[in-house]
Amino acid sequence: MSRWNTISAVILLVFSFCVGLKASTFPLGDLKRVGPGFFPIVLSSLMGLLSLLFLITSCMKRADQGRIHWPKQWFGIGAVLFSLFAYGFLLKILGFSLTTFLFSLGLLKYGYPGKWVIPFGGAVATTFFTLLIFRYWLGTPFPTGWIGY
Repeated sequence: MSRWNTISAVILLVFSFCVGLKASTFPLGDLKRVGPGFFPIVLSSLMGLLSLLFLITSCMKRADQGRIHWPKQWFGIGAVLFSLFAYGFLLKILGFSLTTFLFSLGLLKYGYPGKWVIPFGGAVATTFFTLLIFRYWLGTPFPTGWIGY
Protein backbone atom coordinates (compact mmCIF):
# COMPACT_ATOMS: atom_id res chain seq x y z
CA MET A 1 0.00 0.00 0.00
CA SER A 2 1.39 3.36 -0.98
CA ARG A 3 1.32 5.73 1.95
CA TRP A 4 0.93 8.88 -0.17
CA ASN A 5 -1.95 7.43 -2.17
CA THR A 6 -3.76 6.48 1.02
CA ILE A 7 -3.21 9.91 2.55
CA SER A 8 -4.41 11.73 -0.55
CA ALA A 9 -7.46 9.45 -0.85
CA VAL A 10 -8.44 10.16 2.77
CA ILE A 11 -7.94 13.92 2.26
CA LEU A 12 -10.12 13.84 -0.87
CA LEU A 13 -12.76 11.82 0.94
CA VAL A 14 -12.87 14.29 3.85
CA PHE A 15 -12.95 17.24 1.43
CA SER A 16 -15.83 15.77 -0.57
CA PHE A 17 -17.73 15.11 2.65
CA CYS A 18 -17.22 18.72 3.82
CA VAL A 19 -18.30 20.13 0.45
CA GLY A 20 -21.37 17.89 0.43
CA LEU A 21 -22.22 18.90 3.98
CA LYS A 22 -22.00 22.60 3.12
CA ALA A 23 -23.89 22.13 -0.16
CA SER A 24 -26.73 20.41 1.67
CA THR A 25 -27.57 23.72 3.33
CA PHE A 26 -28.60 25.16 -0.06
CA PRO A 27 -31.92 24.30 -1.73
CA LEU A 28 -31.66 21.42 -4.20
CA GLY A 29 -34.63 22.25 -6.41
CA ASP A 30 -35.84 19.64 -8.90
CA LEU A 31 -34.66 18.42 -12.29
CA LYS A 32 -36.51 21.15 -14.19
CA ARG A 33 -35.28 24.01 -12.01
CA VAL A 34 -32.16 22.96 -10.19
CA GLY A 35 -31.24 24.86 -7.07
CA PRO A 36 -27.81 26.15 -6.06
CA GLY A 37 -27.08 23.04 -4.01
CA PHE A 38 -27.78 20.47 -6.72
CA PHE A 39 -24.49 20.45 -8.64
CA PRO A 40 -22.24 20.70 -5.56
CA ILE A 41 -24.08 17.73 -4.03
CA VAL A 42 -23.75 15.70 -7.23
CA LEU A 43 -20.09 16.59 -7.71
CA SER A 44 -19.14 16.02 -4.07
CA SER A 45 -20.92 12.65 -4.14
CA LEU A 46 -19.05 11.69 -7.29
CA MET A 47 -15.75 12.87 -5.83
CA GLY A 48 -16.46 10.98 -2.60
CA LEU A 49 -17.24 7.81 -4.51
CA LEU A 50 -14.10 8.09 -6.62
CA SER A 51 -11.91 8.90 -3.62
CA LEU A 52 -13.36 5.89 -1.77
CA LEU A 53 -12.53 3.73 -4.78
CA PHE A 54 -9.04 5.28 -4.83
CA LEU A 55 -8.62 4.50 -1.12
CA ILE A 56 -9.68 0.88 -1.61
CA THR A 57 -7.36 0.34 -4.58
CA SER A 58 -4.45 2.05 -2.86
CA CYS A 59 -4.87 -0.21 0.17
CA MET A 60 -4.94 -3.31 -2.05
CA LYS A 61 -1.77 -2.44 -4.03
CA ARG A 62 1.77 -2.77 -2.86
CA ALA A 63 3.94 0.32 -2.56
CA ASP A 64 5.51 1.56 -5.77
CA GLN A 65 9.16 0.70 -6.03
CA GLY A 66 10.17 3.25 -8.67
CA ARG A 67 10.96 6.88 -8.11
CA ILE A 68 8.70 9.60 -9.44
CA HIS A 69 10.18 11.66 -12.25
CA TRP A 70 9.18 15.12 -11.08
CA PRO A 71 10.46 17.36 -13.88
CA LYS A 72 8.28 15.68 -16.51
CA GLN A 73 5.21 15.74 -14.27
CA TRP A 74 5.76 19.36 -13.28
CA PHE A 75 6.01 20.35 -16.92
CA GLY A 76 2.63 18.76 -17.64
CA ILE A 77 1.04 20.46 -14.64
CA GLY A 78 2.54 23.79 -15.68
CA ALA A 79 1.34 23.33 -19.26
CA VAL A 80 -2.23 22.65 -18.15
CA LEU A 81 -2.25 25.59 -15.71
CA PHE A 82 -0.81 27.91 -18.35
CA SER A 83 -3.40 26.80 -20.89
CA LEU A 84 -6.22 27.39 -18.38
CA PHE A 85 -5.04 30.93 -17.74
CA ALA A 86 -4.55 31.49 -21.47
CA TYR A 87 -8.09 30.19 -22.11
CA GLY A 88 -9.56 32.67 -19.65
CA PHE A 89 -7.50 35.51 -21.07
CA LEU A 90 -8.19 34.75 -24.74
CA LEU A 91 -11.89 33.96 -24.35
CA LYS A 92 -13.09 37.55 -24.87
CA ILE A 93 -10.49 38.29 -27.54
CA LEU A 94 -10.85 35.24 -29.78
CA GLY A 95 -14.36 34.14 -28.81
CA PHE A 96 -15.66 30.91 -27.37
CA SER A 97 -15.44 28.72 -30.47
CA LEU A 98 -11.88 29.50 -31.50
CA THR A 99 -10.55 29.55 -27.94
CA THR A 100 -12.18 26.22 -27.10
CA PHE A 101 -10.82 24.68 -30.29
CA LEU A 102 -7.26 25.92 -29.66
CA PHE A 103 -7.38 24.95 -25.98
CA SER A 104 -8.60 21.43 -26.78
CA LEU A 105 -6.13 21.05 -29.63
CA GLY A 106 -3.20 22.08 -27.45
CA LEU A 107 -4.09 19.78 -24.57
CA LEU A 108 -4.90 16.84 -26.80
CA LYS A 109 -1.69 17.33 -28.79
CA TYR A 110 0.23 17.26 -25.50
CA GLY A 111 -1.55 14.03 -24.54
CA TYR A 112 -1.21 12.41 -28.00
CA PRO A 113 2.12 13.70 -29.32
CA GLY A 114 2.48 11.30 -32.25
CA LYS A 115 -0.32 12.10 -34.67
CA TRP A 116 -2.48 15.12 -35.48
CA VAL A 117 -5.62 13.16 -36.33
CA ILE A 118 -6.74 12.43 -32.75
CA PRO A 119 -6.05 15.93 -31.35
CA PHE A 120 -7.66 17.68 -34.32
CA GLY A 121 -10.72 15.42 -34.32
CA GLY A 122 -11.06 15.70 -30.57
CA ALA A 123 -10.80 19.50 -30.69
CA VAL A 124 -13.43 19.72 -33.42
CA ALA A 125 -15.73 17.33 -31.51
CA THR A 126 -15.23 19.21 -28.23
CA THR A 127 -15.98 22.56 -29.82
CA PHE A 128 -18.98 21.22 -31.73
CA PHE A 129 -20.59 19.47 -28.75
CA THR A 130 -20.00 22.32 -26.31
CA LEU A 131 -21.58 24.73 -28.78
CA LEU A 132 -24.45 22.35 -29.42
CA ILE A 133 -25.18 21.76 -25.75
CA PHE A 134 -24.48 25.13 -24.19
CA ARG A 135 -25.29 27.64 -26.92
CA TYR A 136 -28.11 25.99 -28.82
CA TRP A 137 -29.72 23.63 -26.30
CA LEU A 138 -29.28 25.63 -23.07
CA GLY A 139 -29.12 29.08 -24.69
CA THR A 140 -25.99 30.20 -22.84
CA PRO A 141 -24.48 33.39 -24.29
CA PHE A 142 -20.76 33.21 -25.03
CA PRO A 143 -18.24 35.85 -26.09
CA THR A 144 -18.03 35.99 -29.87
CA GLY A 145 -14.60 37.58 -30.24
CA TRP A 146 -13.26 38.97 -33.47
CA ILE A 147 -14.53 36.10 -35.63
CA GLY A 148 -18.13 36.69 -34.56
CA TYR A 149 -18.86 33.13 -33.44
